[in-house]
Amino acid sequence: MMRYLIPAAYRFRRIVGVTAALCLLLLLSGEAAAARGARLVALGPTEPAGPQRMYLPLVARDDPMRTNRLCRFGVGASSDITRYPVNQLRIGWYTDWGTALQPLRPGGVEYLQMIRLSQVGHETYTSTPQGADLLAIIAANPGALWVVGNEPDRRKWQDSLEPAIYTRAYHDLYSQIKAADPTARLVAGSIVQPTPLRLQYLDMILDSYRSLYGEPMPVDVWNIHAFILNERSCTYFPEDCWGAEVPPGISAPEGMRYGIQDNDSMAIFKQFIVSFRQWMADRGYQDRPLIITEYGVLMPQDYGFSPARVNAYMNATFDYLSIAAGPTGYPADKDRLVQAWAWYSLADSSFNGWLYDAQTGTRTVFGDNFSAYTAAVPPSINLTPVKLRVEPVAGARPDQMVTLVAQVANNGNVAMSRASYVRFYAGDPAHGGTLIGADQTLPVLDGCGNTAQVAIIWSNAPSGPATVWIVVDPFNVITESDESDNQLATDITVSP
Repeated sequence: MMRYLIPAAYRFRRIVGVTAALCLLLLLSGEAAAARGARLVALGPTEPAGPQRMYLPLVARDDPMRTNRLCRFGVGASSDITRYPVNQLRIGWYTDWGTALQPLRPGGVEYLQMIRLSQVGHETYTSTPQGADLLAIIAANPGALWVVGNEPDRRKWQDSLEPAIYTRAYHDLYSQIKAADPTARLVAGSIVQPTPLRLQYLDMILDSYRSLYGEPMPVDVWNIHAFILNERSCTYFPEDCWGAEVPPGISAPEGMRYGIQDNDSMAIFKQFIVSFRQWMADRGYQDRPLIITEYGVLMPQDYGFSPARVNAYMNATFDYLSIAAGPTGYPADKDRLVQAWAWYSLADSSFNGWLYDAQTGTRTVFGDNFSAYTAAVPPSINLTPVKLRVEPVAGARPDQMVTLVAQVANNGNVAMSRASYVRFYAGDPAHGGTLIGADQTLPVLDGCGNTAQVAIIWSNAPSGPATVWIVVDPFNVITESDESDNQLATDITVSP
């Protein structure tokens, strides 16, 4: 996972035992620790340095369990995931903060590739993996989802890159991966939390990209972490800088001042999601998915975060993320704000909320809660046409031949069980519309707003305005949660 600065009392408890820690907690409990200037220390394992046309969810398309796994639910797993019966959780994907040539995929669960970065001096960077090792992984995992960097906004403990350096790293890796596999999808972000200070950090990256390369930064998927942590510079406040610090390249002494007891605040969590989606929309990325690759409760039980409190937060976030939608949401996913999320963690007991005991492999009270929640989630498939575009056919007059390209989504929470079809009509099919060409195959789609493009050539297209209708799954071969949104009418103009 990540290293964070947390109150010294927690580390002291883990080193010398509960009795001594309790004595210290009499002086440094909860938010009083920060108020009294408690020294804060680093704790937690460093994440290891270290795929599918980007489909969300990240679910392999060749296993029999795919229609039972919930694409929206994932976990952070820094140890061998095969040691744990993760099929009990119905997760669709996981991350271990690295890359793998042959990822472990128990039950077909999908693996998220992540390239780790490190700044060298003030002008360059290194990445892991790179060269032949990276090319081999790309070749072995076509269509993978690639996260570029982990918490580049986290000083010292994580990838820690100044905005301009992250820009160069992202550009270089985007170009290299896309050249080797055009179906790969690149993921940017991975900031600790979407606070104003960290959105400023991302804005500096976008500005730097446009300045260096003369175009907007190409991002297939945006990614955040959603922890709730204090933001204070250790340079300015060496005795009181617990939390997420201040991003590299920003000289502000502090950002958001969150207290320890805010670590499970639903109000702050919701504001994070809404704010980041607004940020995406304002910068032209509304039509991109958003995933959360890490979030949870980091504060220990000693600080008042009992198992019941952690589980209540888990349930509340699951409830919210499952339905949260709005005008800035992802159109292919019924305007939902977030497409997939990963709870931290699978088995790291250094922080709160771990789902399995690392020694025995058995579920904890947190794992029981996670499993009970997902067990009650009904599987759903919902196919809907999202948009239509018209392209000319090379060498043909527009009034002779055009290509109609439909984007079709599955915004349910599991994969389709089989392929289906798409029909194109000139005019309303229920009122005399004319079928355009033959039925086109819609490939098997995973859920969570995963999309596919279906195209047909319209021969002898009449010049002038026309209304084209798209009808998805016309024979009802797929059982859907909502059969009312399988059609889309789009007004077009065929230029003479």
